Amino acid sequence: MRYSSLLFFLLVFTLTTLPQNFTGMKFALDPGHGSPHGATCEPETKRYEAWMNHIVMPYLKQMLQRDGATVFSTRGDFDSLGACITLSEREAVANNNNVDFFHSIHHNAFTGTSNYSLVLFEQLNNTICPNGNPQWPGQADSMAIYMAAELFAGLQTTVGYPRGDYCFLGYNLGVLNNLNMPGVLSEGSFFDFPAEILRLANLDYLKTEAEAQYLSYLKYYKKPLPAHGSLVGLVTNLSSGNPVKGVQVVLTSLGKTYNVDTLGNGFYRFDSLAPGTYPISVYSNLDTTNTNVTVVAGKINKKNLLSGSADAPPPVKLLSVTGSDGALNLKWEQPTGLVDSILIYLSENGTPPTGAPFKSLAGNVTTHTLTGLTSGETYYVALKAKNLFGESPYISKVYGALASTIGDQVLLVDGFNRYGGSGSWQQPYHNFTSYYGEALAQLPRRFSTVANTAITSSSQIKPFKYLFWLLGDESTVDETFSTTEQTMVKEYLQNGGKLFVTGSEVAWDLDSRGTATDKEFFNQFFKAAYGADNPTPNTPSATGAPLSIFDGVSVTFGQTYPEDWPDVITAANGSSVIMNYNSTQAAAVAFDGTFPSGTNPGKLVFVAFTVETIGDAAKRKLMVEKIMNFFTGATSIDDLGNELVPTTFSMSVHPNPFNPSTNLTVGLVEDGIYQIKLFDILGRELMTVNEGFMQKGSHLYRVDMNTYPSGTYFIHVSGANVNSVQKILLLK
Repeated sequence: MRYSSLLFFLLVFTLTTLPQNFTGMKFALDPGHGSPHGATCEPETKRYEAWMNHIVMPYLKQMLQRDGATVFSTRGDFDSLGACITLSEREAVANNNNVDFFHSIHHNAFTGTSNYSLVLFEQLNNTICPNGNPQWPGQADSMAIYMAAELFAGLQTTVGYPRGDYCFLGYNLGVLNNLNMPGVLSEGSFFDFPAEILRLANLDYLKTEAEAQYLSYLKYYKKPLPAHGSLVGLVTNLSSGNPVKGVQVVLTSLGKTYNVDTLGNGFYRFDSLAPGTYPISVYSNLDTTNTNVTVVAGKINKKNLLSGSADAPPPVKLLSVTGSDGALNLKWEQPTGLVDSILIYLSENGTPPTGAPFKSLAGNVTTHTLTGLTSGETYYVALKAKNLFGESPYISKVYGALASTIGDQVLLVDGFNRYGGSGSWQQPYHNFTSYYGEALAQLPRRFSTVANTAITSSSQIKPFKYLFWLLGDESTVDETFSTTEQTMVKEYLQNGGKLFVTGSEVAWDLDSRGTATDKEFFNQFFKAAYGADNPTPNTPSATGAPLSIFDGVSVTFGQTYPEDWPDVITAANGSSVIMNYNSTQAAAVAFDGTFPSGTNPGKLVFVAFTVETIGDAAKRKLMVEKIMNFFTGATSIDDLGNELVPTTFSMSVHPNPFNPSTNLTVGLVEDGIYQIKLFDILGRELMTVNEGFMQKGSHLYRVDMNTYPSGTYFIHVSGANVNSVQKILLLK
C-alpha cells in the first residue's frame, strides 16, 4: 500500500514538473529581419530590432520545447548578425517541416509615438475591417486575439491590437502569404518609442514578452496553464514619476532580490512564484517603500512600484549660445529633479568637450555670461548637471559662437532633435552646429547658435541677416517645420532674409506627407517640389550644377552618420537647381528675389540632403563659403579667374545709371573689417550691402534698388584704411 502511494506521488510529481502540453506538435519561429550585410538584408537601422528578435525567439523556443514541442527556427538562436534569409526561405522552413503553426517575431519602428502591441494575420481581402475574411478562419485570427491580449497584459504597452494584415497595411505580409499552415506576425512593441527603447534593452523584459507569447500558445491550443506565475513591473520615482535606476526590489518572505538596472527603464521581474500574497519592498539610496502583491498562477502578474530614489540629474537642454565682445551668453532649461550645480565645459574646436569643467554654477540658474574670452575667437560649450548622486549621463548638445560684436551675424538654428530607434543618428547629443560654425569662423564670419525650440517669435530671428537651419534626418513625426516655425520663416524671407536649409527628409515631411499648408509653405518659400524619397541609384554623392553657386563642387555625404533617405526635389516657383545627385535628379535649389507677399528681396539655398554628413571638412567649408558668397553677392578671387590682388583700393559700379539693379565691384588691398552702405542724397542710411570681415581681392555685389525711387544715391566703403564714396544714379 505504501509502495503504491509512493508510485502515485512520483507520477503526479513528474506530470506537474515536466509538462507535456505540446508533445507531438511542431512550430516554426522566425526572428524577423536580418543582418545589415548583403543585398537581401534589412538596412542598418534594423540591426537593433534584429538583436531583440533574436533574444525573444530563443526564450519562446525554450518554453515550447520544455512543454514537449518540436521547434524549427528559420535562423540560428541569437544569430542577429548571421547570414541573410529571404521571406520565401523563411516560409519554406515551416512548409518543408509541416509544422502546426508559424510565428514571425518583430519590433518594427513605427512613428516614435506609438507604444502598443500588435499581432497580424493574413486576410483574403479588406472588404471587412479590421479582422474580416482571414485566410485561416478561427485559427490565425484567434491566435492573434490571444497573443495581442497577453502581450498587452505582460508588457508596458498601452493596448493590444489583433489585426488583419490587408486592413492594417493595405497589402498582405510577404512572410505569411505562402504558408501551408496558419501563422501570425507579432509586434510586441515598437523599438523607436523612447521609453520602450530603454525597456527593450533589458533581457528580462524580452523574456516577459516571450512568456506572454508562450501563454497565448497554451490558451490557443486549450492546454493547462502553469501552476505558478511571474511578477513584473516598473519602479518609478514618487515625485517625478520617472523610472528609477539601481534600486533593489525584494520579496522579503521568499528571500528573492531583483537589482533594477541603470539603463533608466525601472523594470523588475521574478520567475516561477507560487500563488499567494507577498510583502514586497523597494530599497533605494533615500528610503524603503513597502507594499503587498498578489500572484495568480498561469499569468504574468504586473505590479508597478514607487520609490523615493534620487538619481543623478537628467541631461541639460542647452537653448542658445550668443557672442559678444570677449564673451559668450548662455541659456538653458532647468533640469528636472534635484540639481546642485551646472557644469560648463568649454572647447575651441567644436568637438564635444572632455575633462574638467571650465566653470561650475549654482543649480538653480538658467543663464550665464562667460567673460574674459579672447575677442574675435570662436568658442563652443556643453553643459551637465550635478547632484549628490552623480552627474547627467551625457553632455548637452554642443553650441558655439564667435566672441565678437563686429559684422553681420549668422544664426545657426539646430532643428535636429531626432535620435535613436529608426533615426540615423543614435546619440542623444551632437555637435553638428559646430561643423557650420567652424566653416564660418574660417571665412571668418560672426555666428551664434540656438535650438529651434527656443525660437518662439519672429522677432528673435529678424535681427539676423543670415539664417542657417539644419534638420538632419528630422522627419514627419519629429516635425521639420511646425506651423509656428513656418510663419516665422515666411516673415523672415518676406523681409529680405537670407536662409540656408539642409535636411534629408524636409521635402518628404512637408510636401509628400504634409498638409495643404505645409505644401504651400514648401513650394512657395523653399521653392521646391518633392520628387522621390531617395535618388536612383541611392548613391550618397552630389555635384554642383554648371554655372550655379556650387559649380565645380562635388561631395560625398552619409559619412558622419548614415544618410538613408536623401530627398529628390525639383525646382519650383522661380528657383534654379544648383546641385544634382545624377543627370536627372536634383539635390539642391537656390532662389534670389522677392517671396510671396514680401517687401524686400530675399535669398534661399535649400539642400535636400544633410550637409553635416559630408565627412570632408574642407568640402563642408567650401559649400558654406559658396552659400555666403551667394547671400552677400561677393565673388571670390578664384571665381573671378586669375585676377591678381589689386595694389590700390578700387570701386566701380556698372551700369551707372541703372534700372533697377547694378553691379558693384570692390577691390581690397588687405584683409580687414569693412562696411559697404547705401545712402540717399540727404545722407540717410538706406541699406547695408555688406558688413564684416572681408579678404583682400576683388568682391562683386549686386545692388538691387527696385523699391527705391529714381534719384542720386551714394555707396560708401569704409574700413582698413579705406574711406571712399561712389555716386550712383537710379533712373526708372
